[in-house]
Amino acid sequence: MKSMTPNAFEATIRQKEGELASYMSRLASLEAIRDSLAEELVQMTEQCEKLRAEAAVLPGIRAELEALRRRHSASLELMGERDEELEELCADIVDLKEMYREQVNLLVNQQVHHQQS
Repeated sequence: MKSMTPNAFEATIRQKEGELASYMSRLASLEAIRDSLAEELVQMTEQCEKLRAEAAVLPGIRAELEALRRRHSASLELMGERDEELEELCADIVDLKEMYREQVNLLVNQQVHHQQS
C-alpha cells in the first residue's frame, strides 16, 4: 500500500461513507419493497384461499341451479297442461249451457204445443 496523505485519507473515508450511506439507503429501499411484497403475498394468499373455498362450493351450486331449472321447466309444462284443461272445461261449460238452452226451449215449445192441442 502506498502511503496516503491525511487529506487524501479523509477524502477516501468521506467517499466510503457516502458509498455506505448510498448502500444503506438502497438497503432500506429494498427492505421496504420486500415488506410491501410480503404483505401483498399474504393478501394474495388469503384471496387465493377464499377463491378456492368458493370454487369448492361451485359444483354444488351448479347442481342446485340445474335442479331448479328442471323444476321450473316441469312447472311450466304443468301450467300449460292446466291451461289447456281449463280451456277445455270452459268450452264444455259453454256447450252445456247451449244444450240446456236448447232443452229448455224444446220443453217450452212442447208445453206450448200441448196447451194448444
